[in-house]
Amino acid sequence: MGKIKRVWNVISGIVVILFAMFAILIPEIAFIFIGFIAAALLLIRGARYIIYYLTMAQHMVGGKIIMFYGVFLFDLGFFAMTIFSEAKAVILIYLTAGHAISGGIDMIRSIRNRKDGYSSWRTDMIQGIGNILIAVICVIFVNSIDILVYVYSLGLIYLAIIRIVRAFRRSAIVYIQ
Repeated sequence: MGKIKRVWNVISGIVVILFAMFAILIPEIAFIFIGFIAAALLLIRGARYIIYYLTMAQHMVGGKIIMFYGVFLFDLGFFAMTIFSEAKAVILIYLTAGHAISGGIDMIRSIRNRKDGYSSWRTDMIQGIGNILIAVICVIFVNSIDILVYVYSLGLIYLAIIRIVRAFRRSAIVYIQ
């Protein structure tokens, strides 16, 4: 990881912690912000994949999958943006599913890294278990919006701390002679 990427990870981790603190202090308003940010991130990520497809991936093997993924994320973000003010349950489903999927991917990455002999597999496993626990707690407390905001905010703080720790971890450099 380069120096710029490390600095960016630390800054973004601090911003996420500040946003989570704001959400804990004002949970009624924070739920709307969380829904808006989740929808905006889906729109941005979808647009990035579409732009990547148009500029480069269309010439690659499997490039159409990137286009479909970008269109799907963009459409999902647009759908979430249109209903986030009225349907809190849909936003909750998006957030819970996002944490569950992210946790599953982290755990699969951890298992693969352990087989390959990398020492970072423990951090990936802890992050994956944390994401899945956040999703489970969100399902358990589905009726209380305030508790969901608290749980989600604590999850954000946890993930931001993991991001900051990863920024300070030494990365292996492979030299080819």
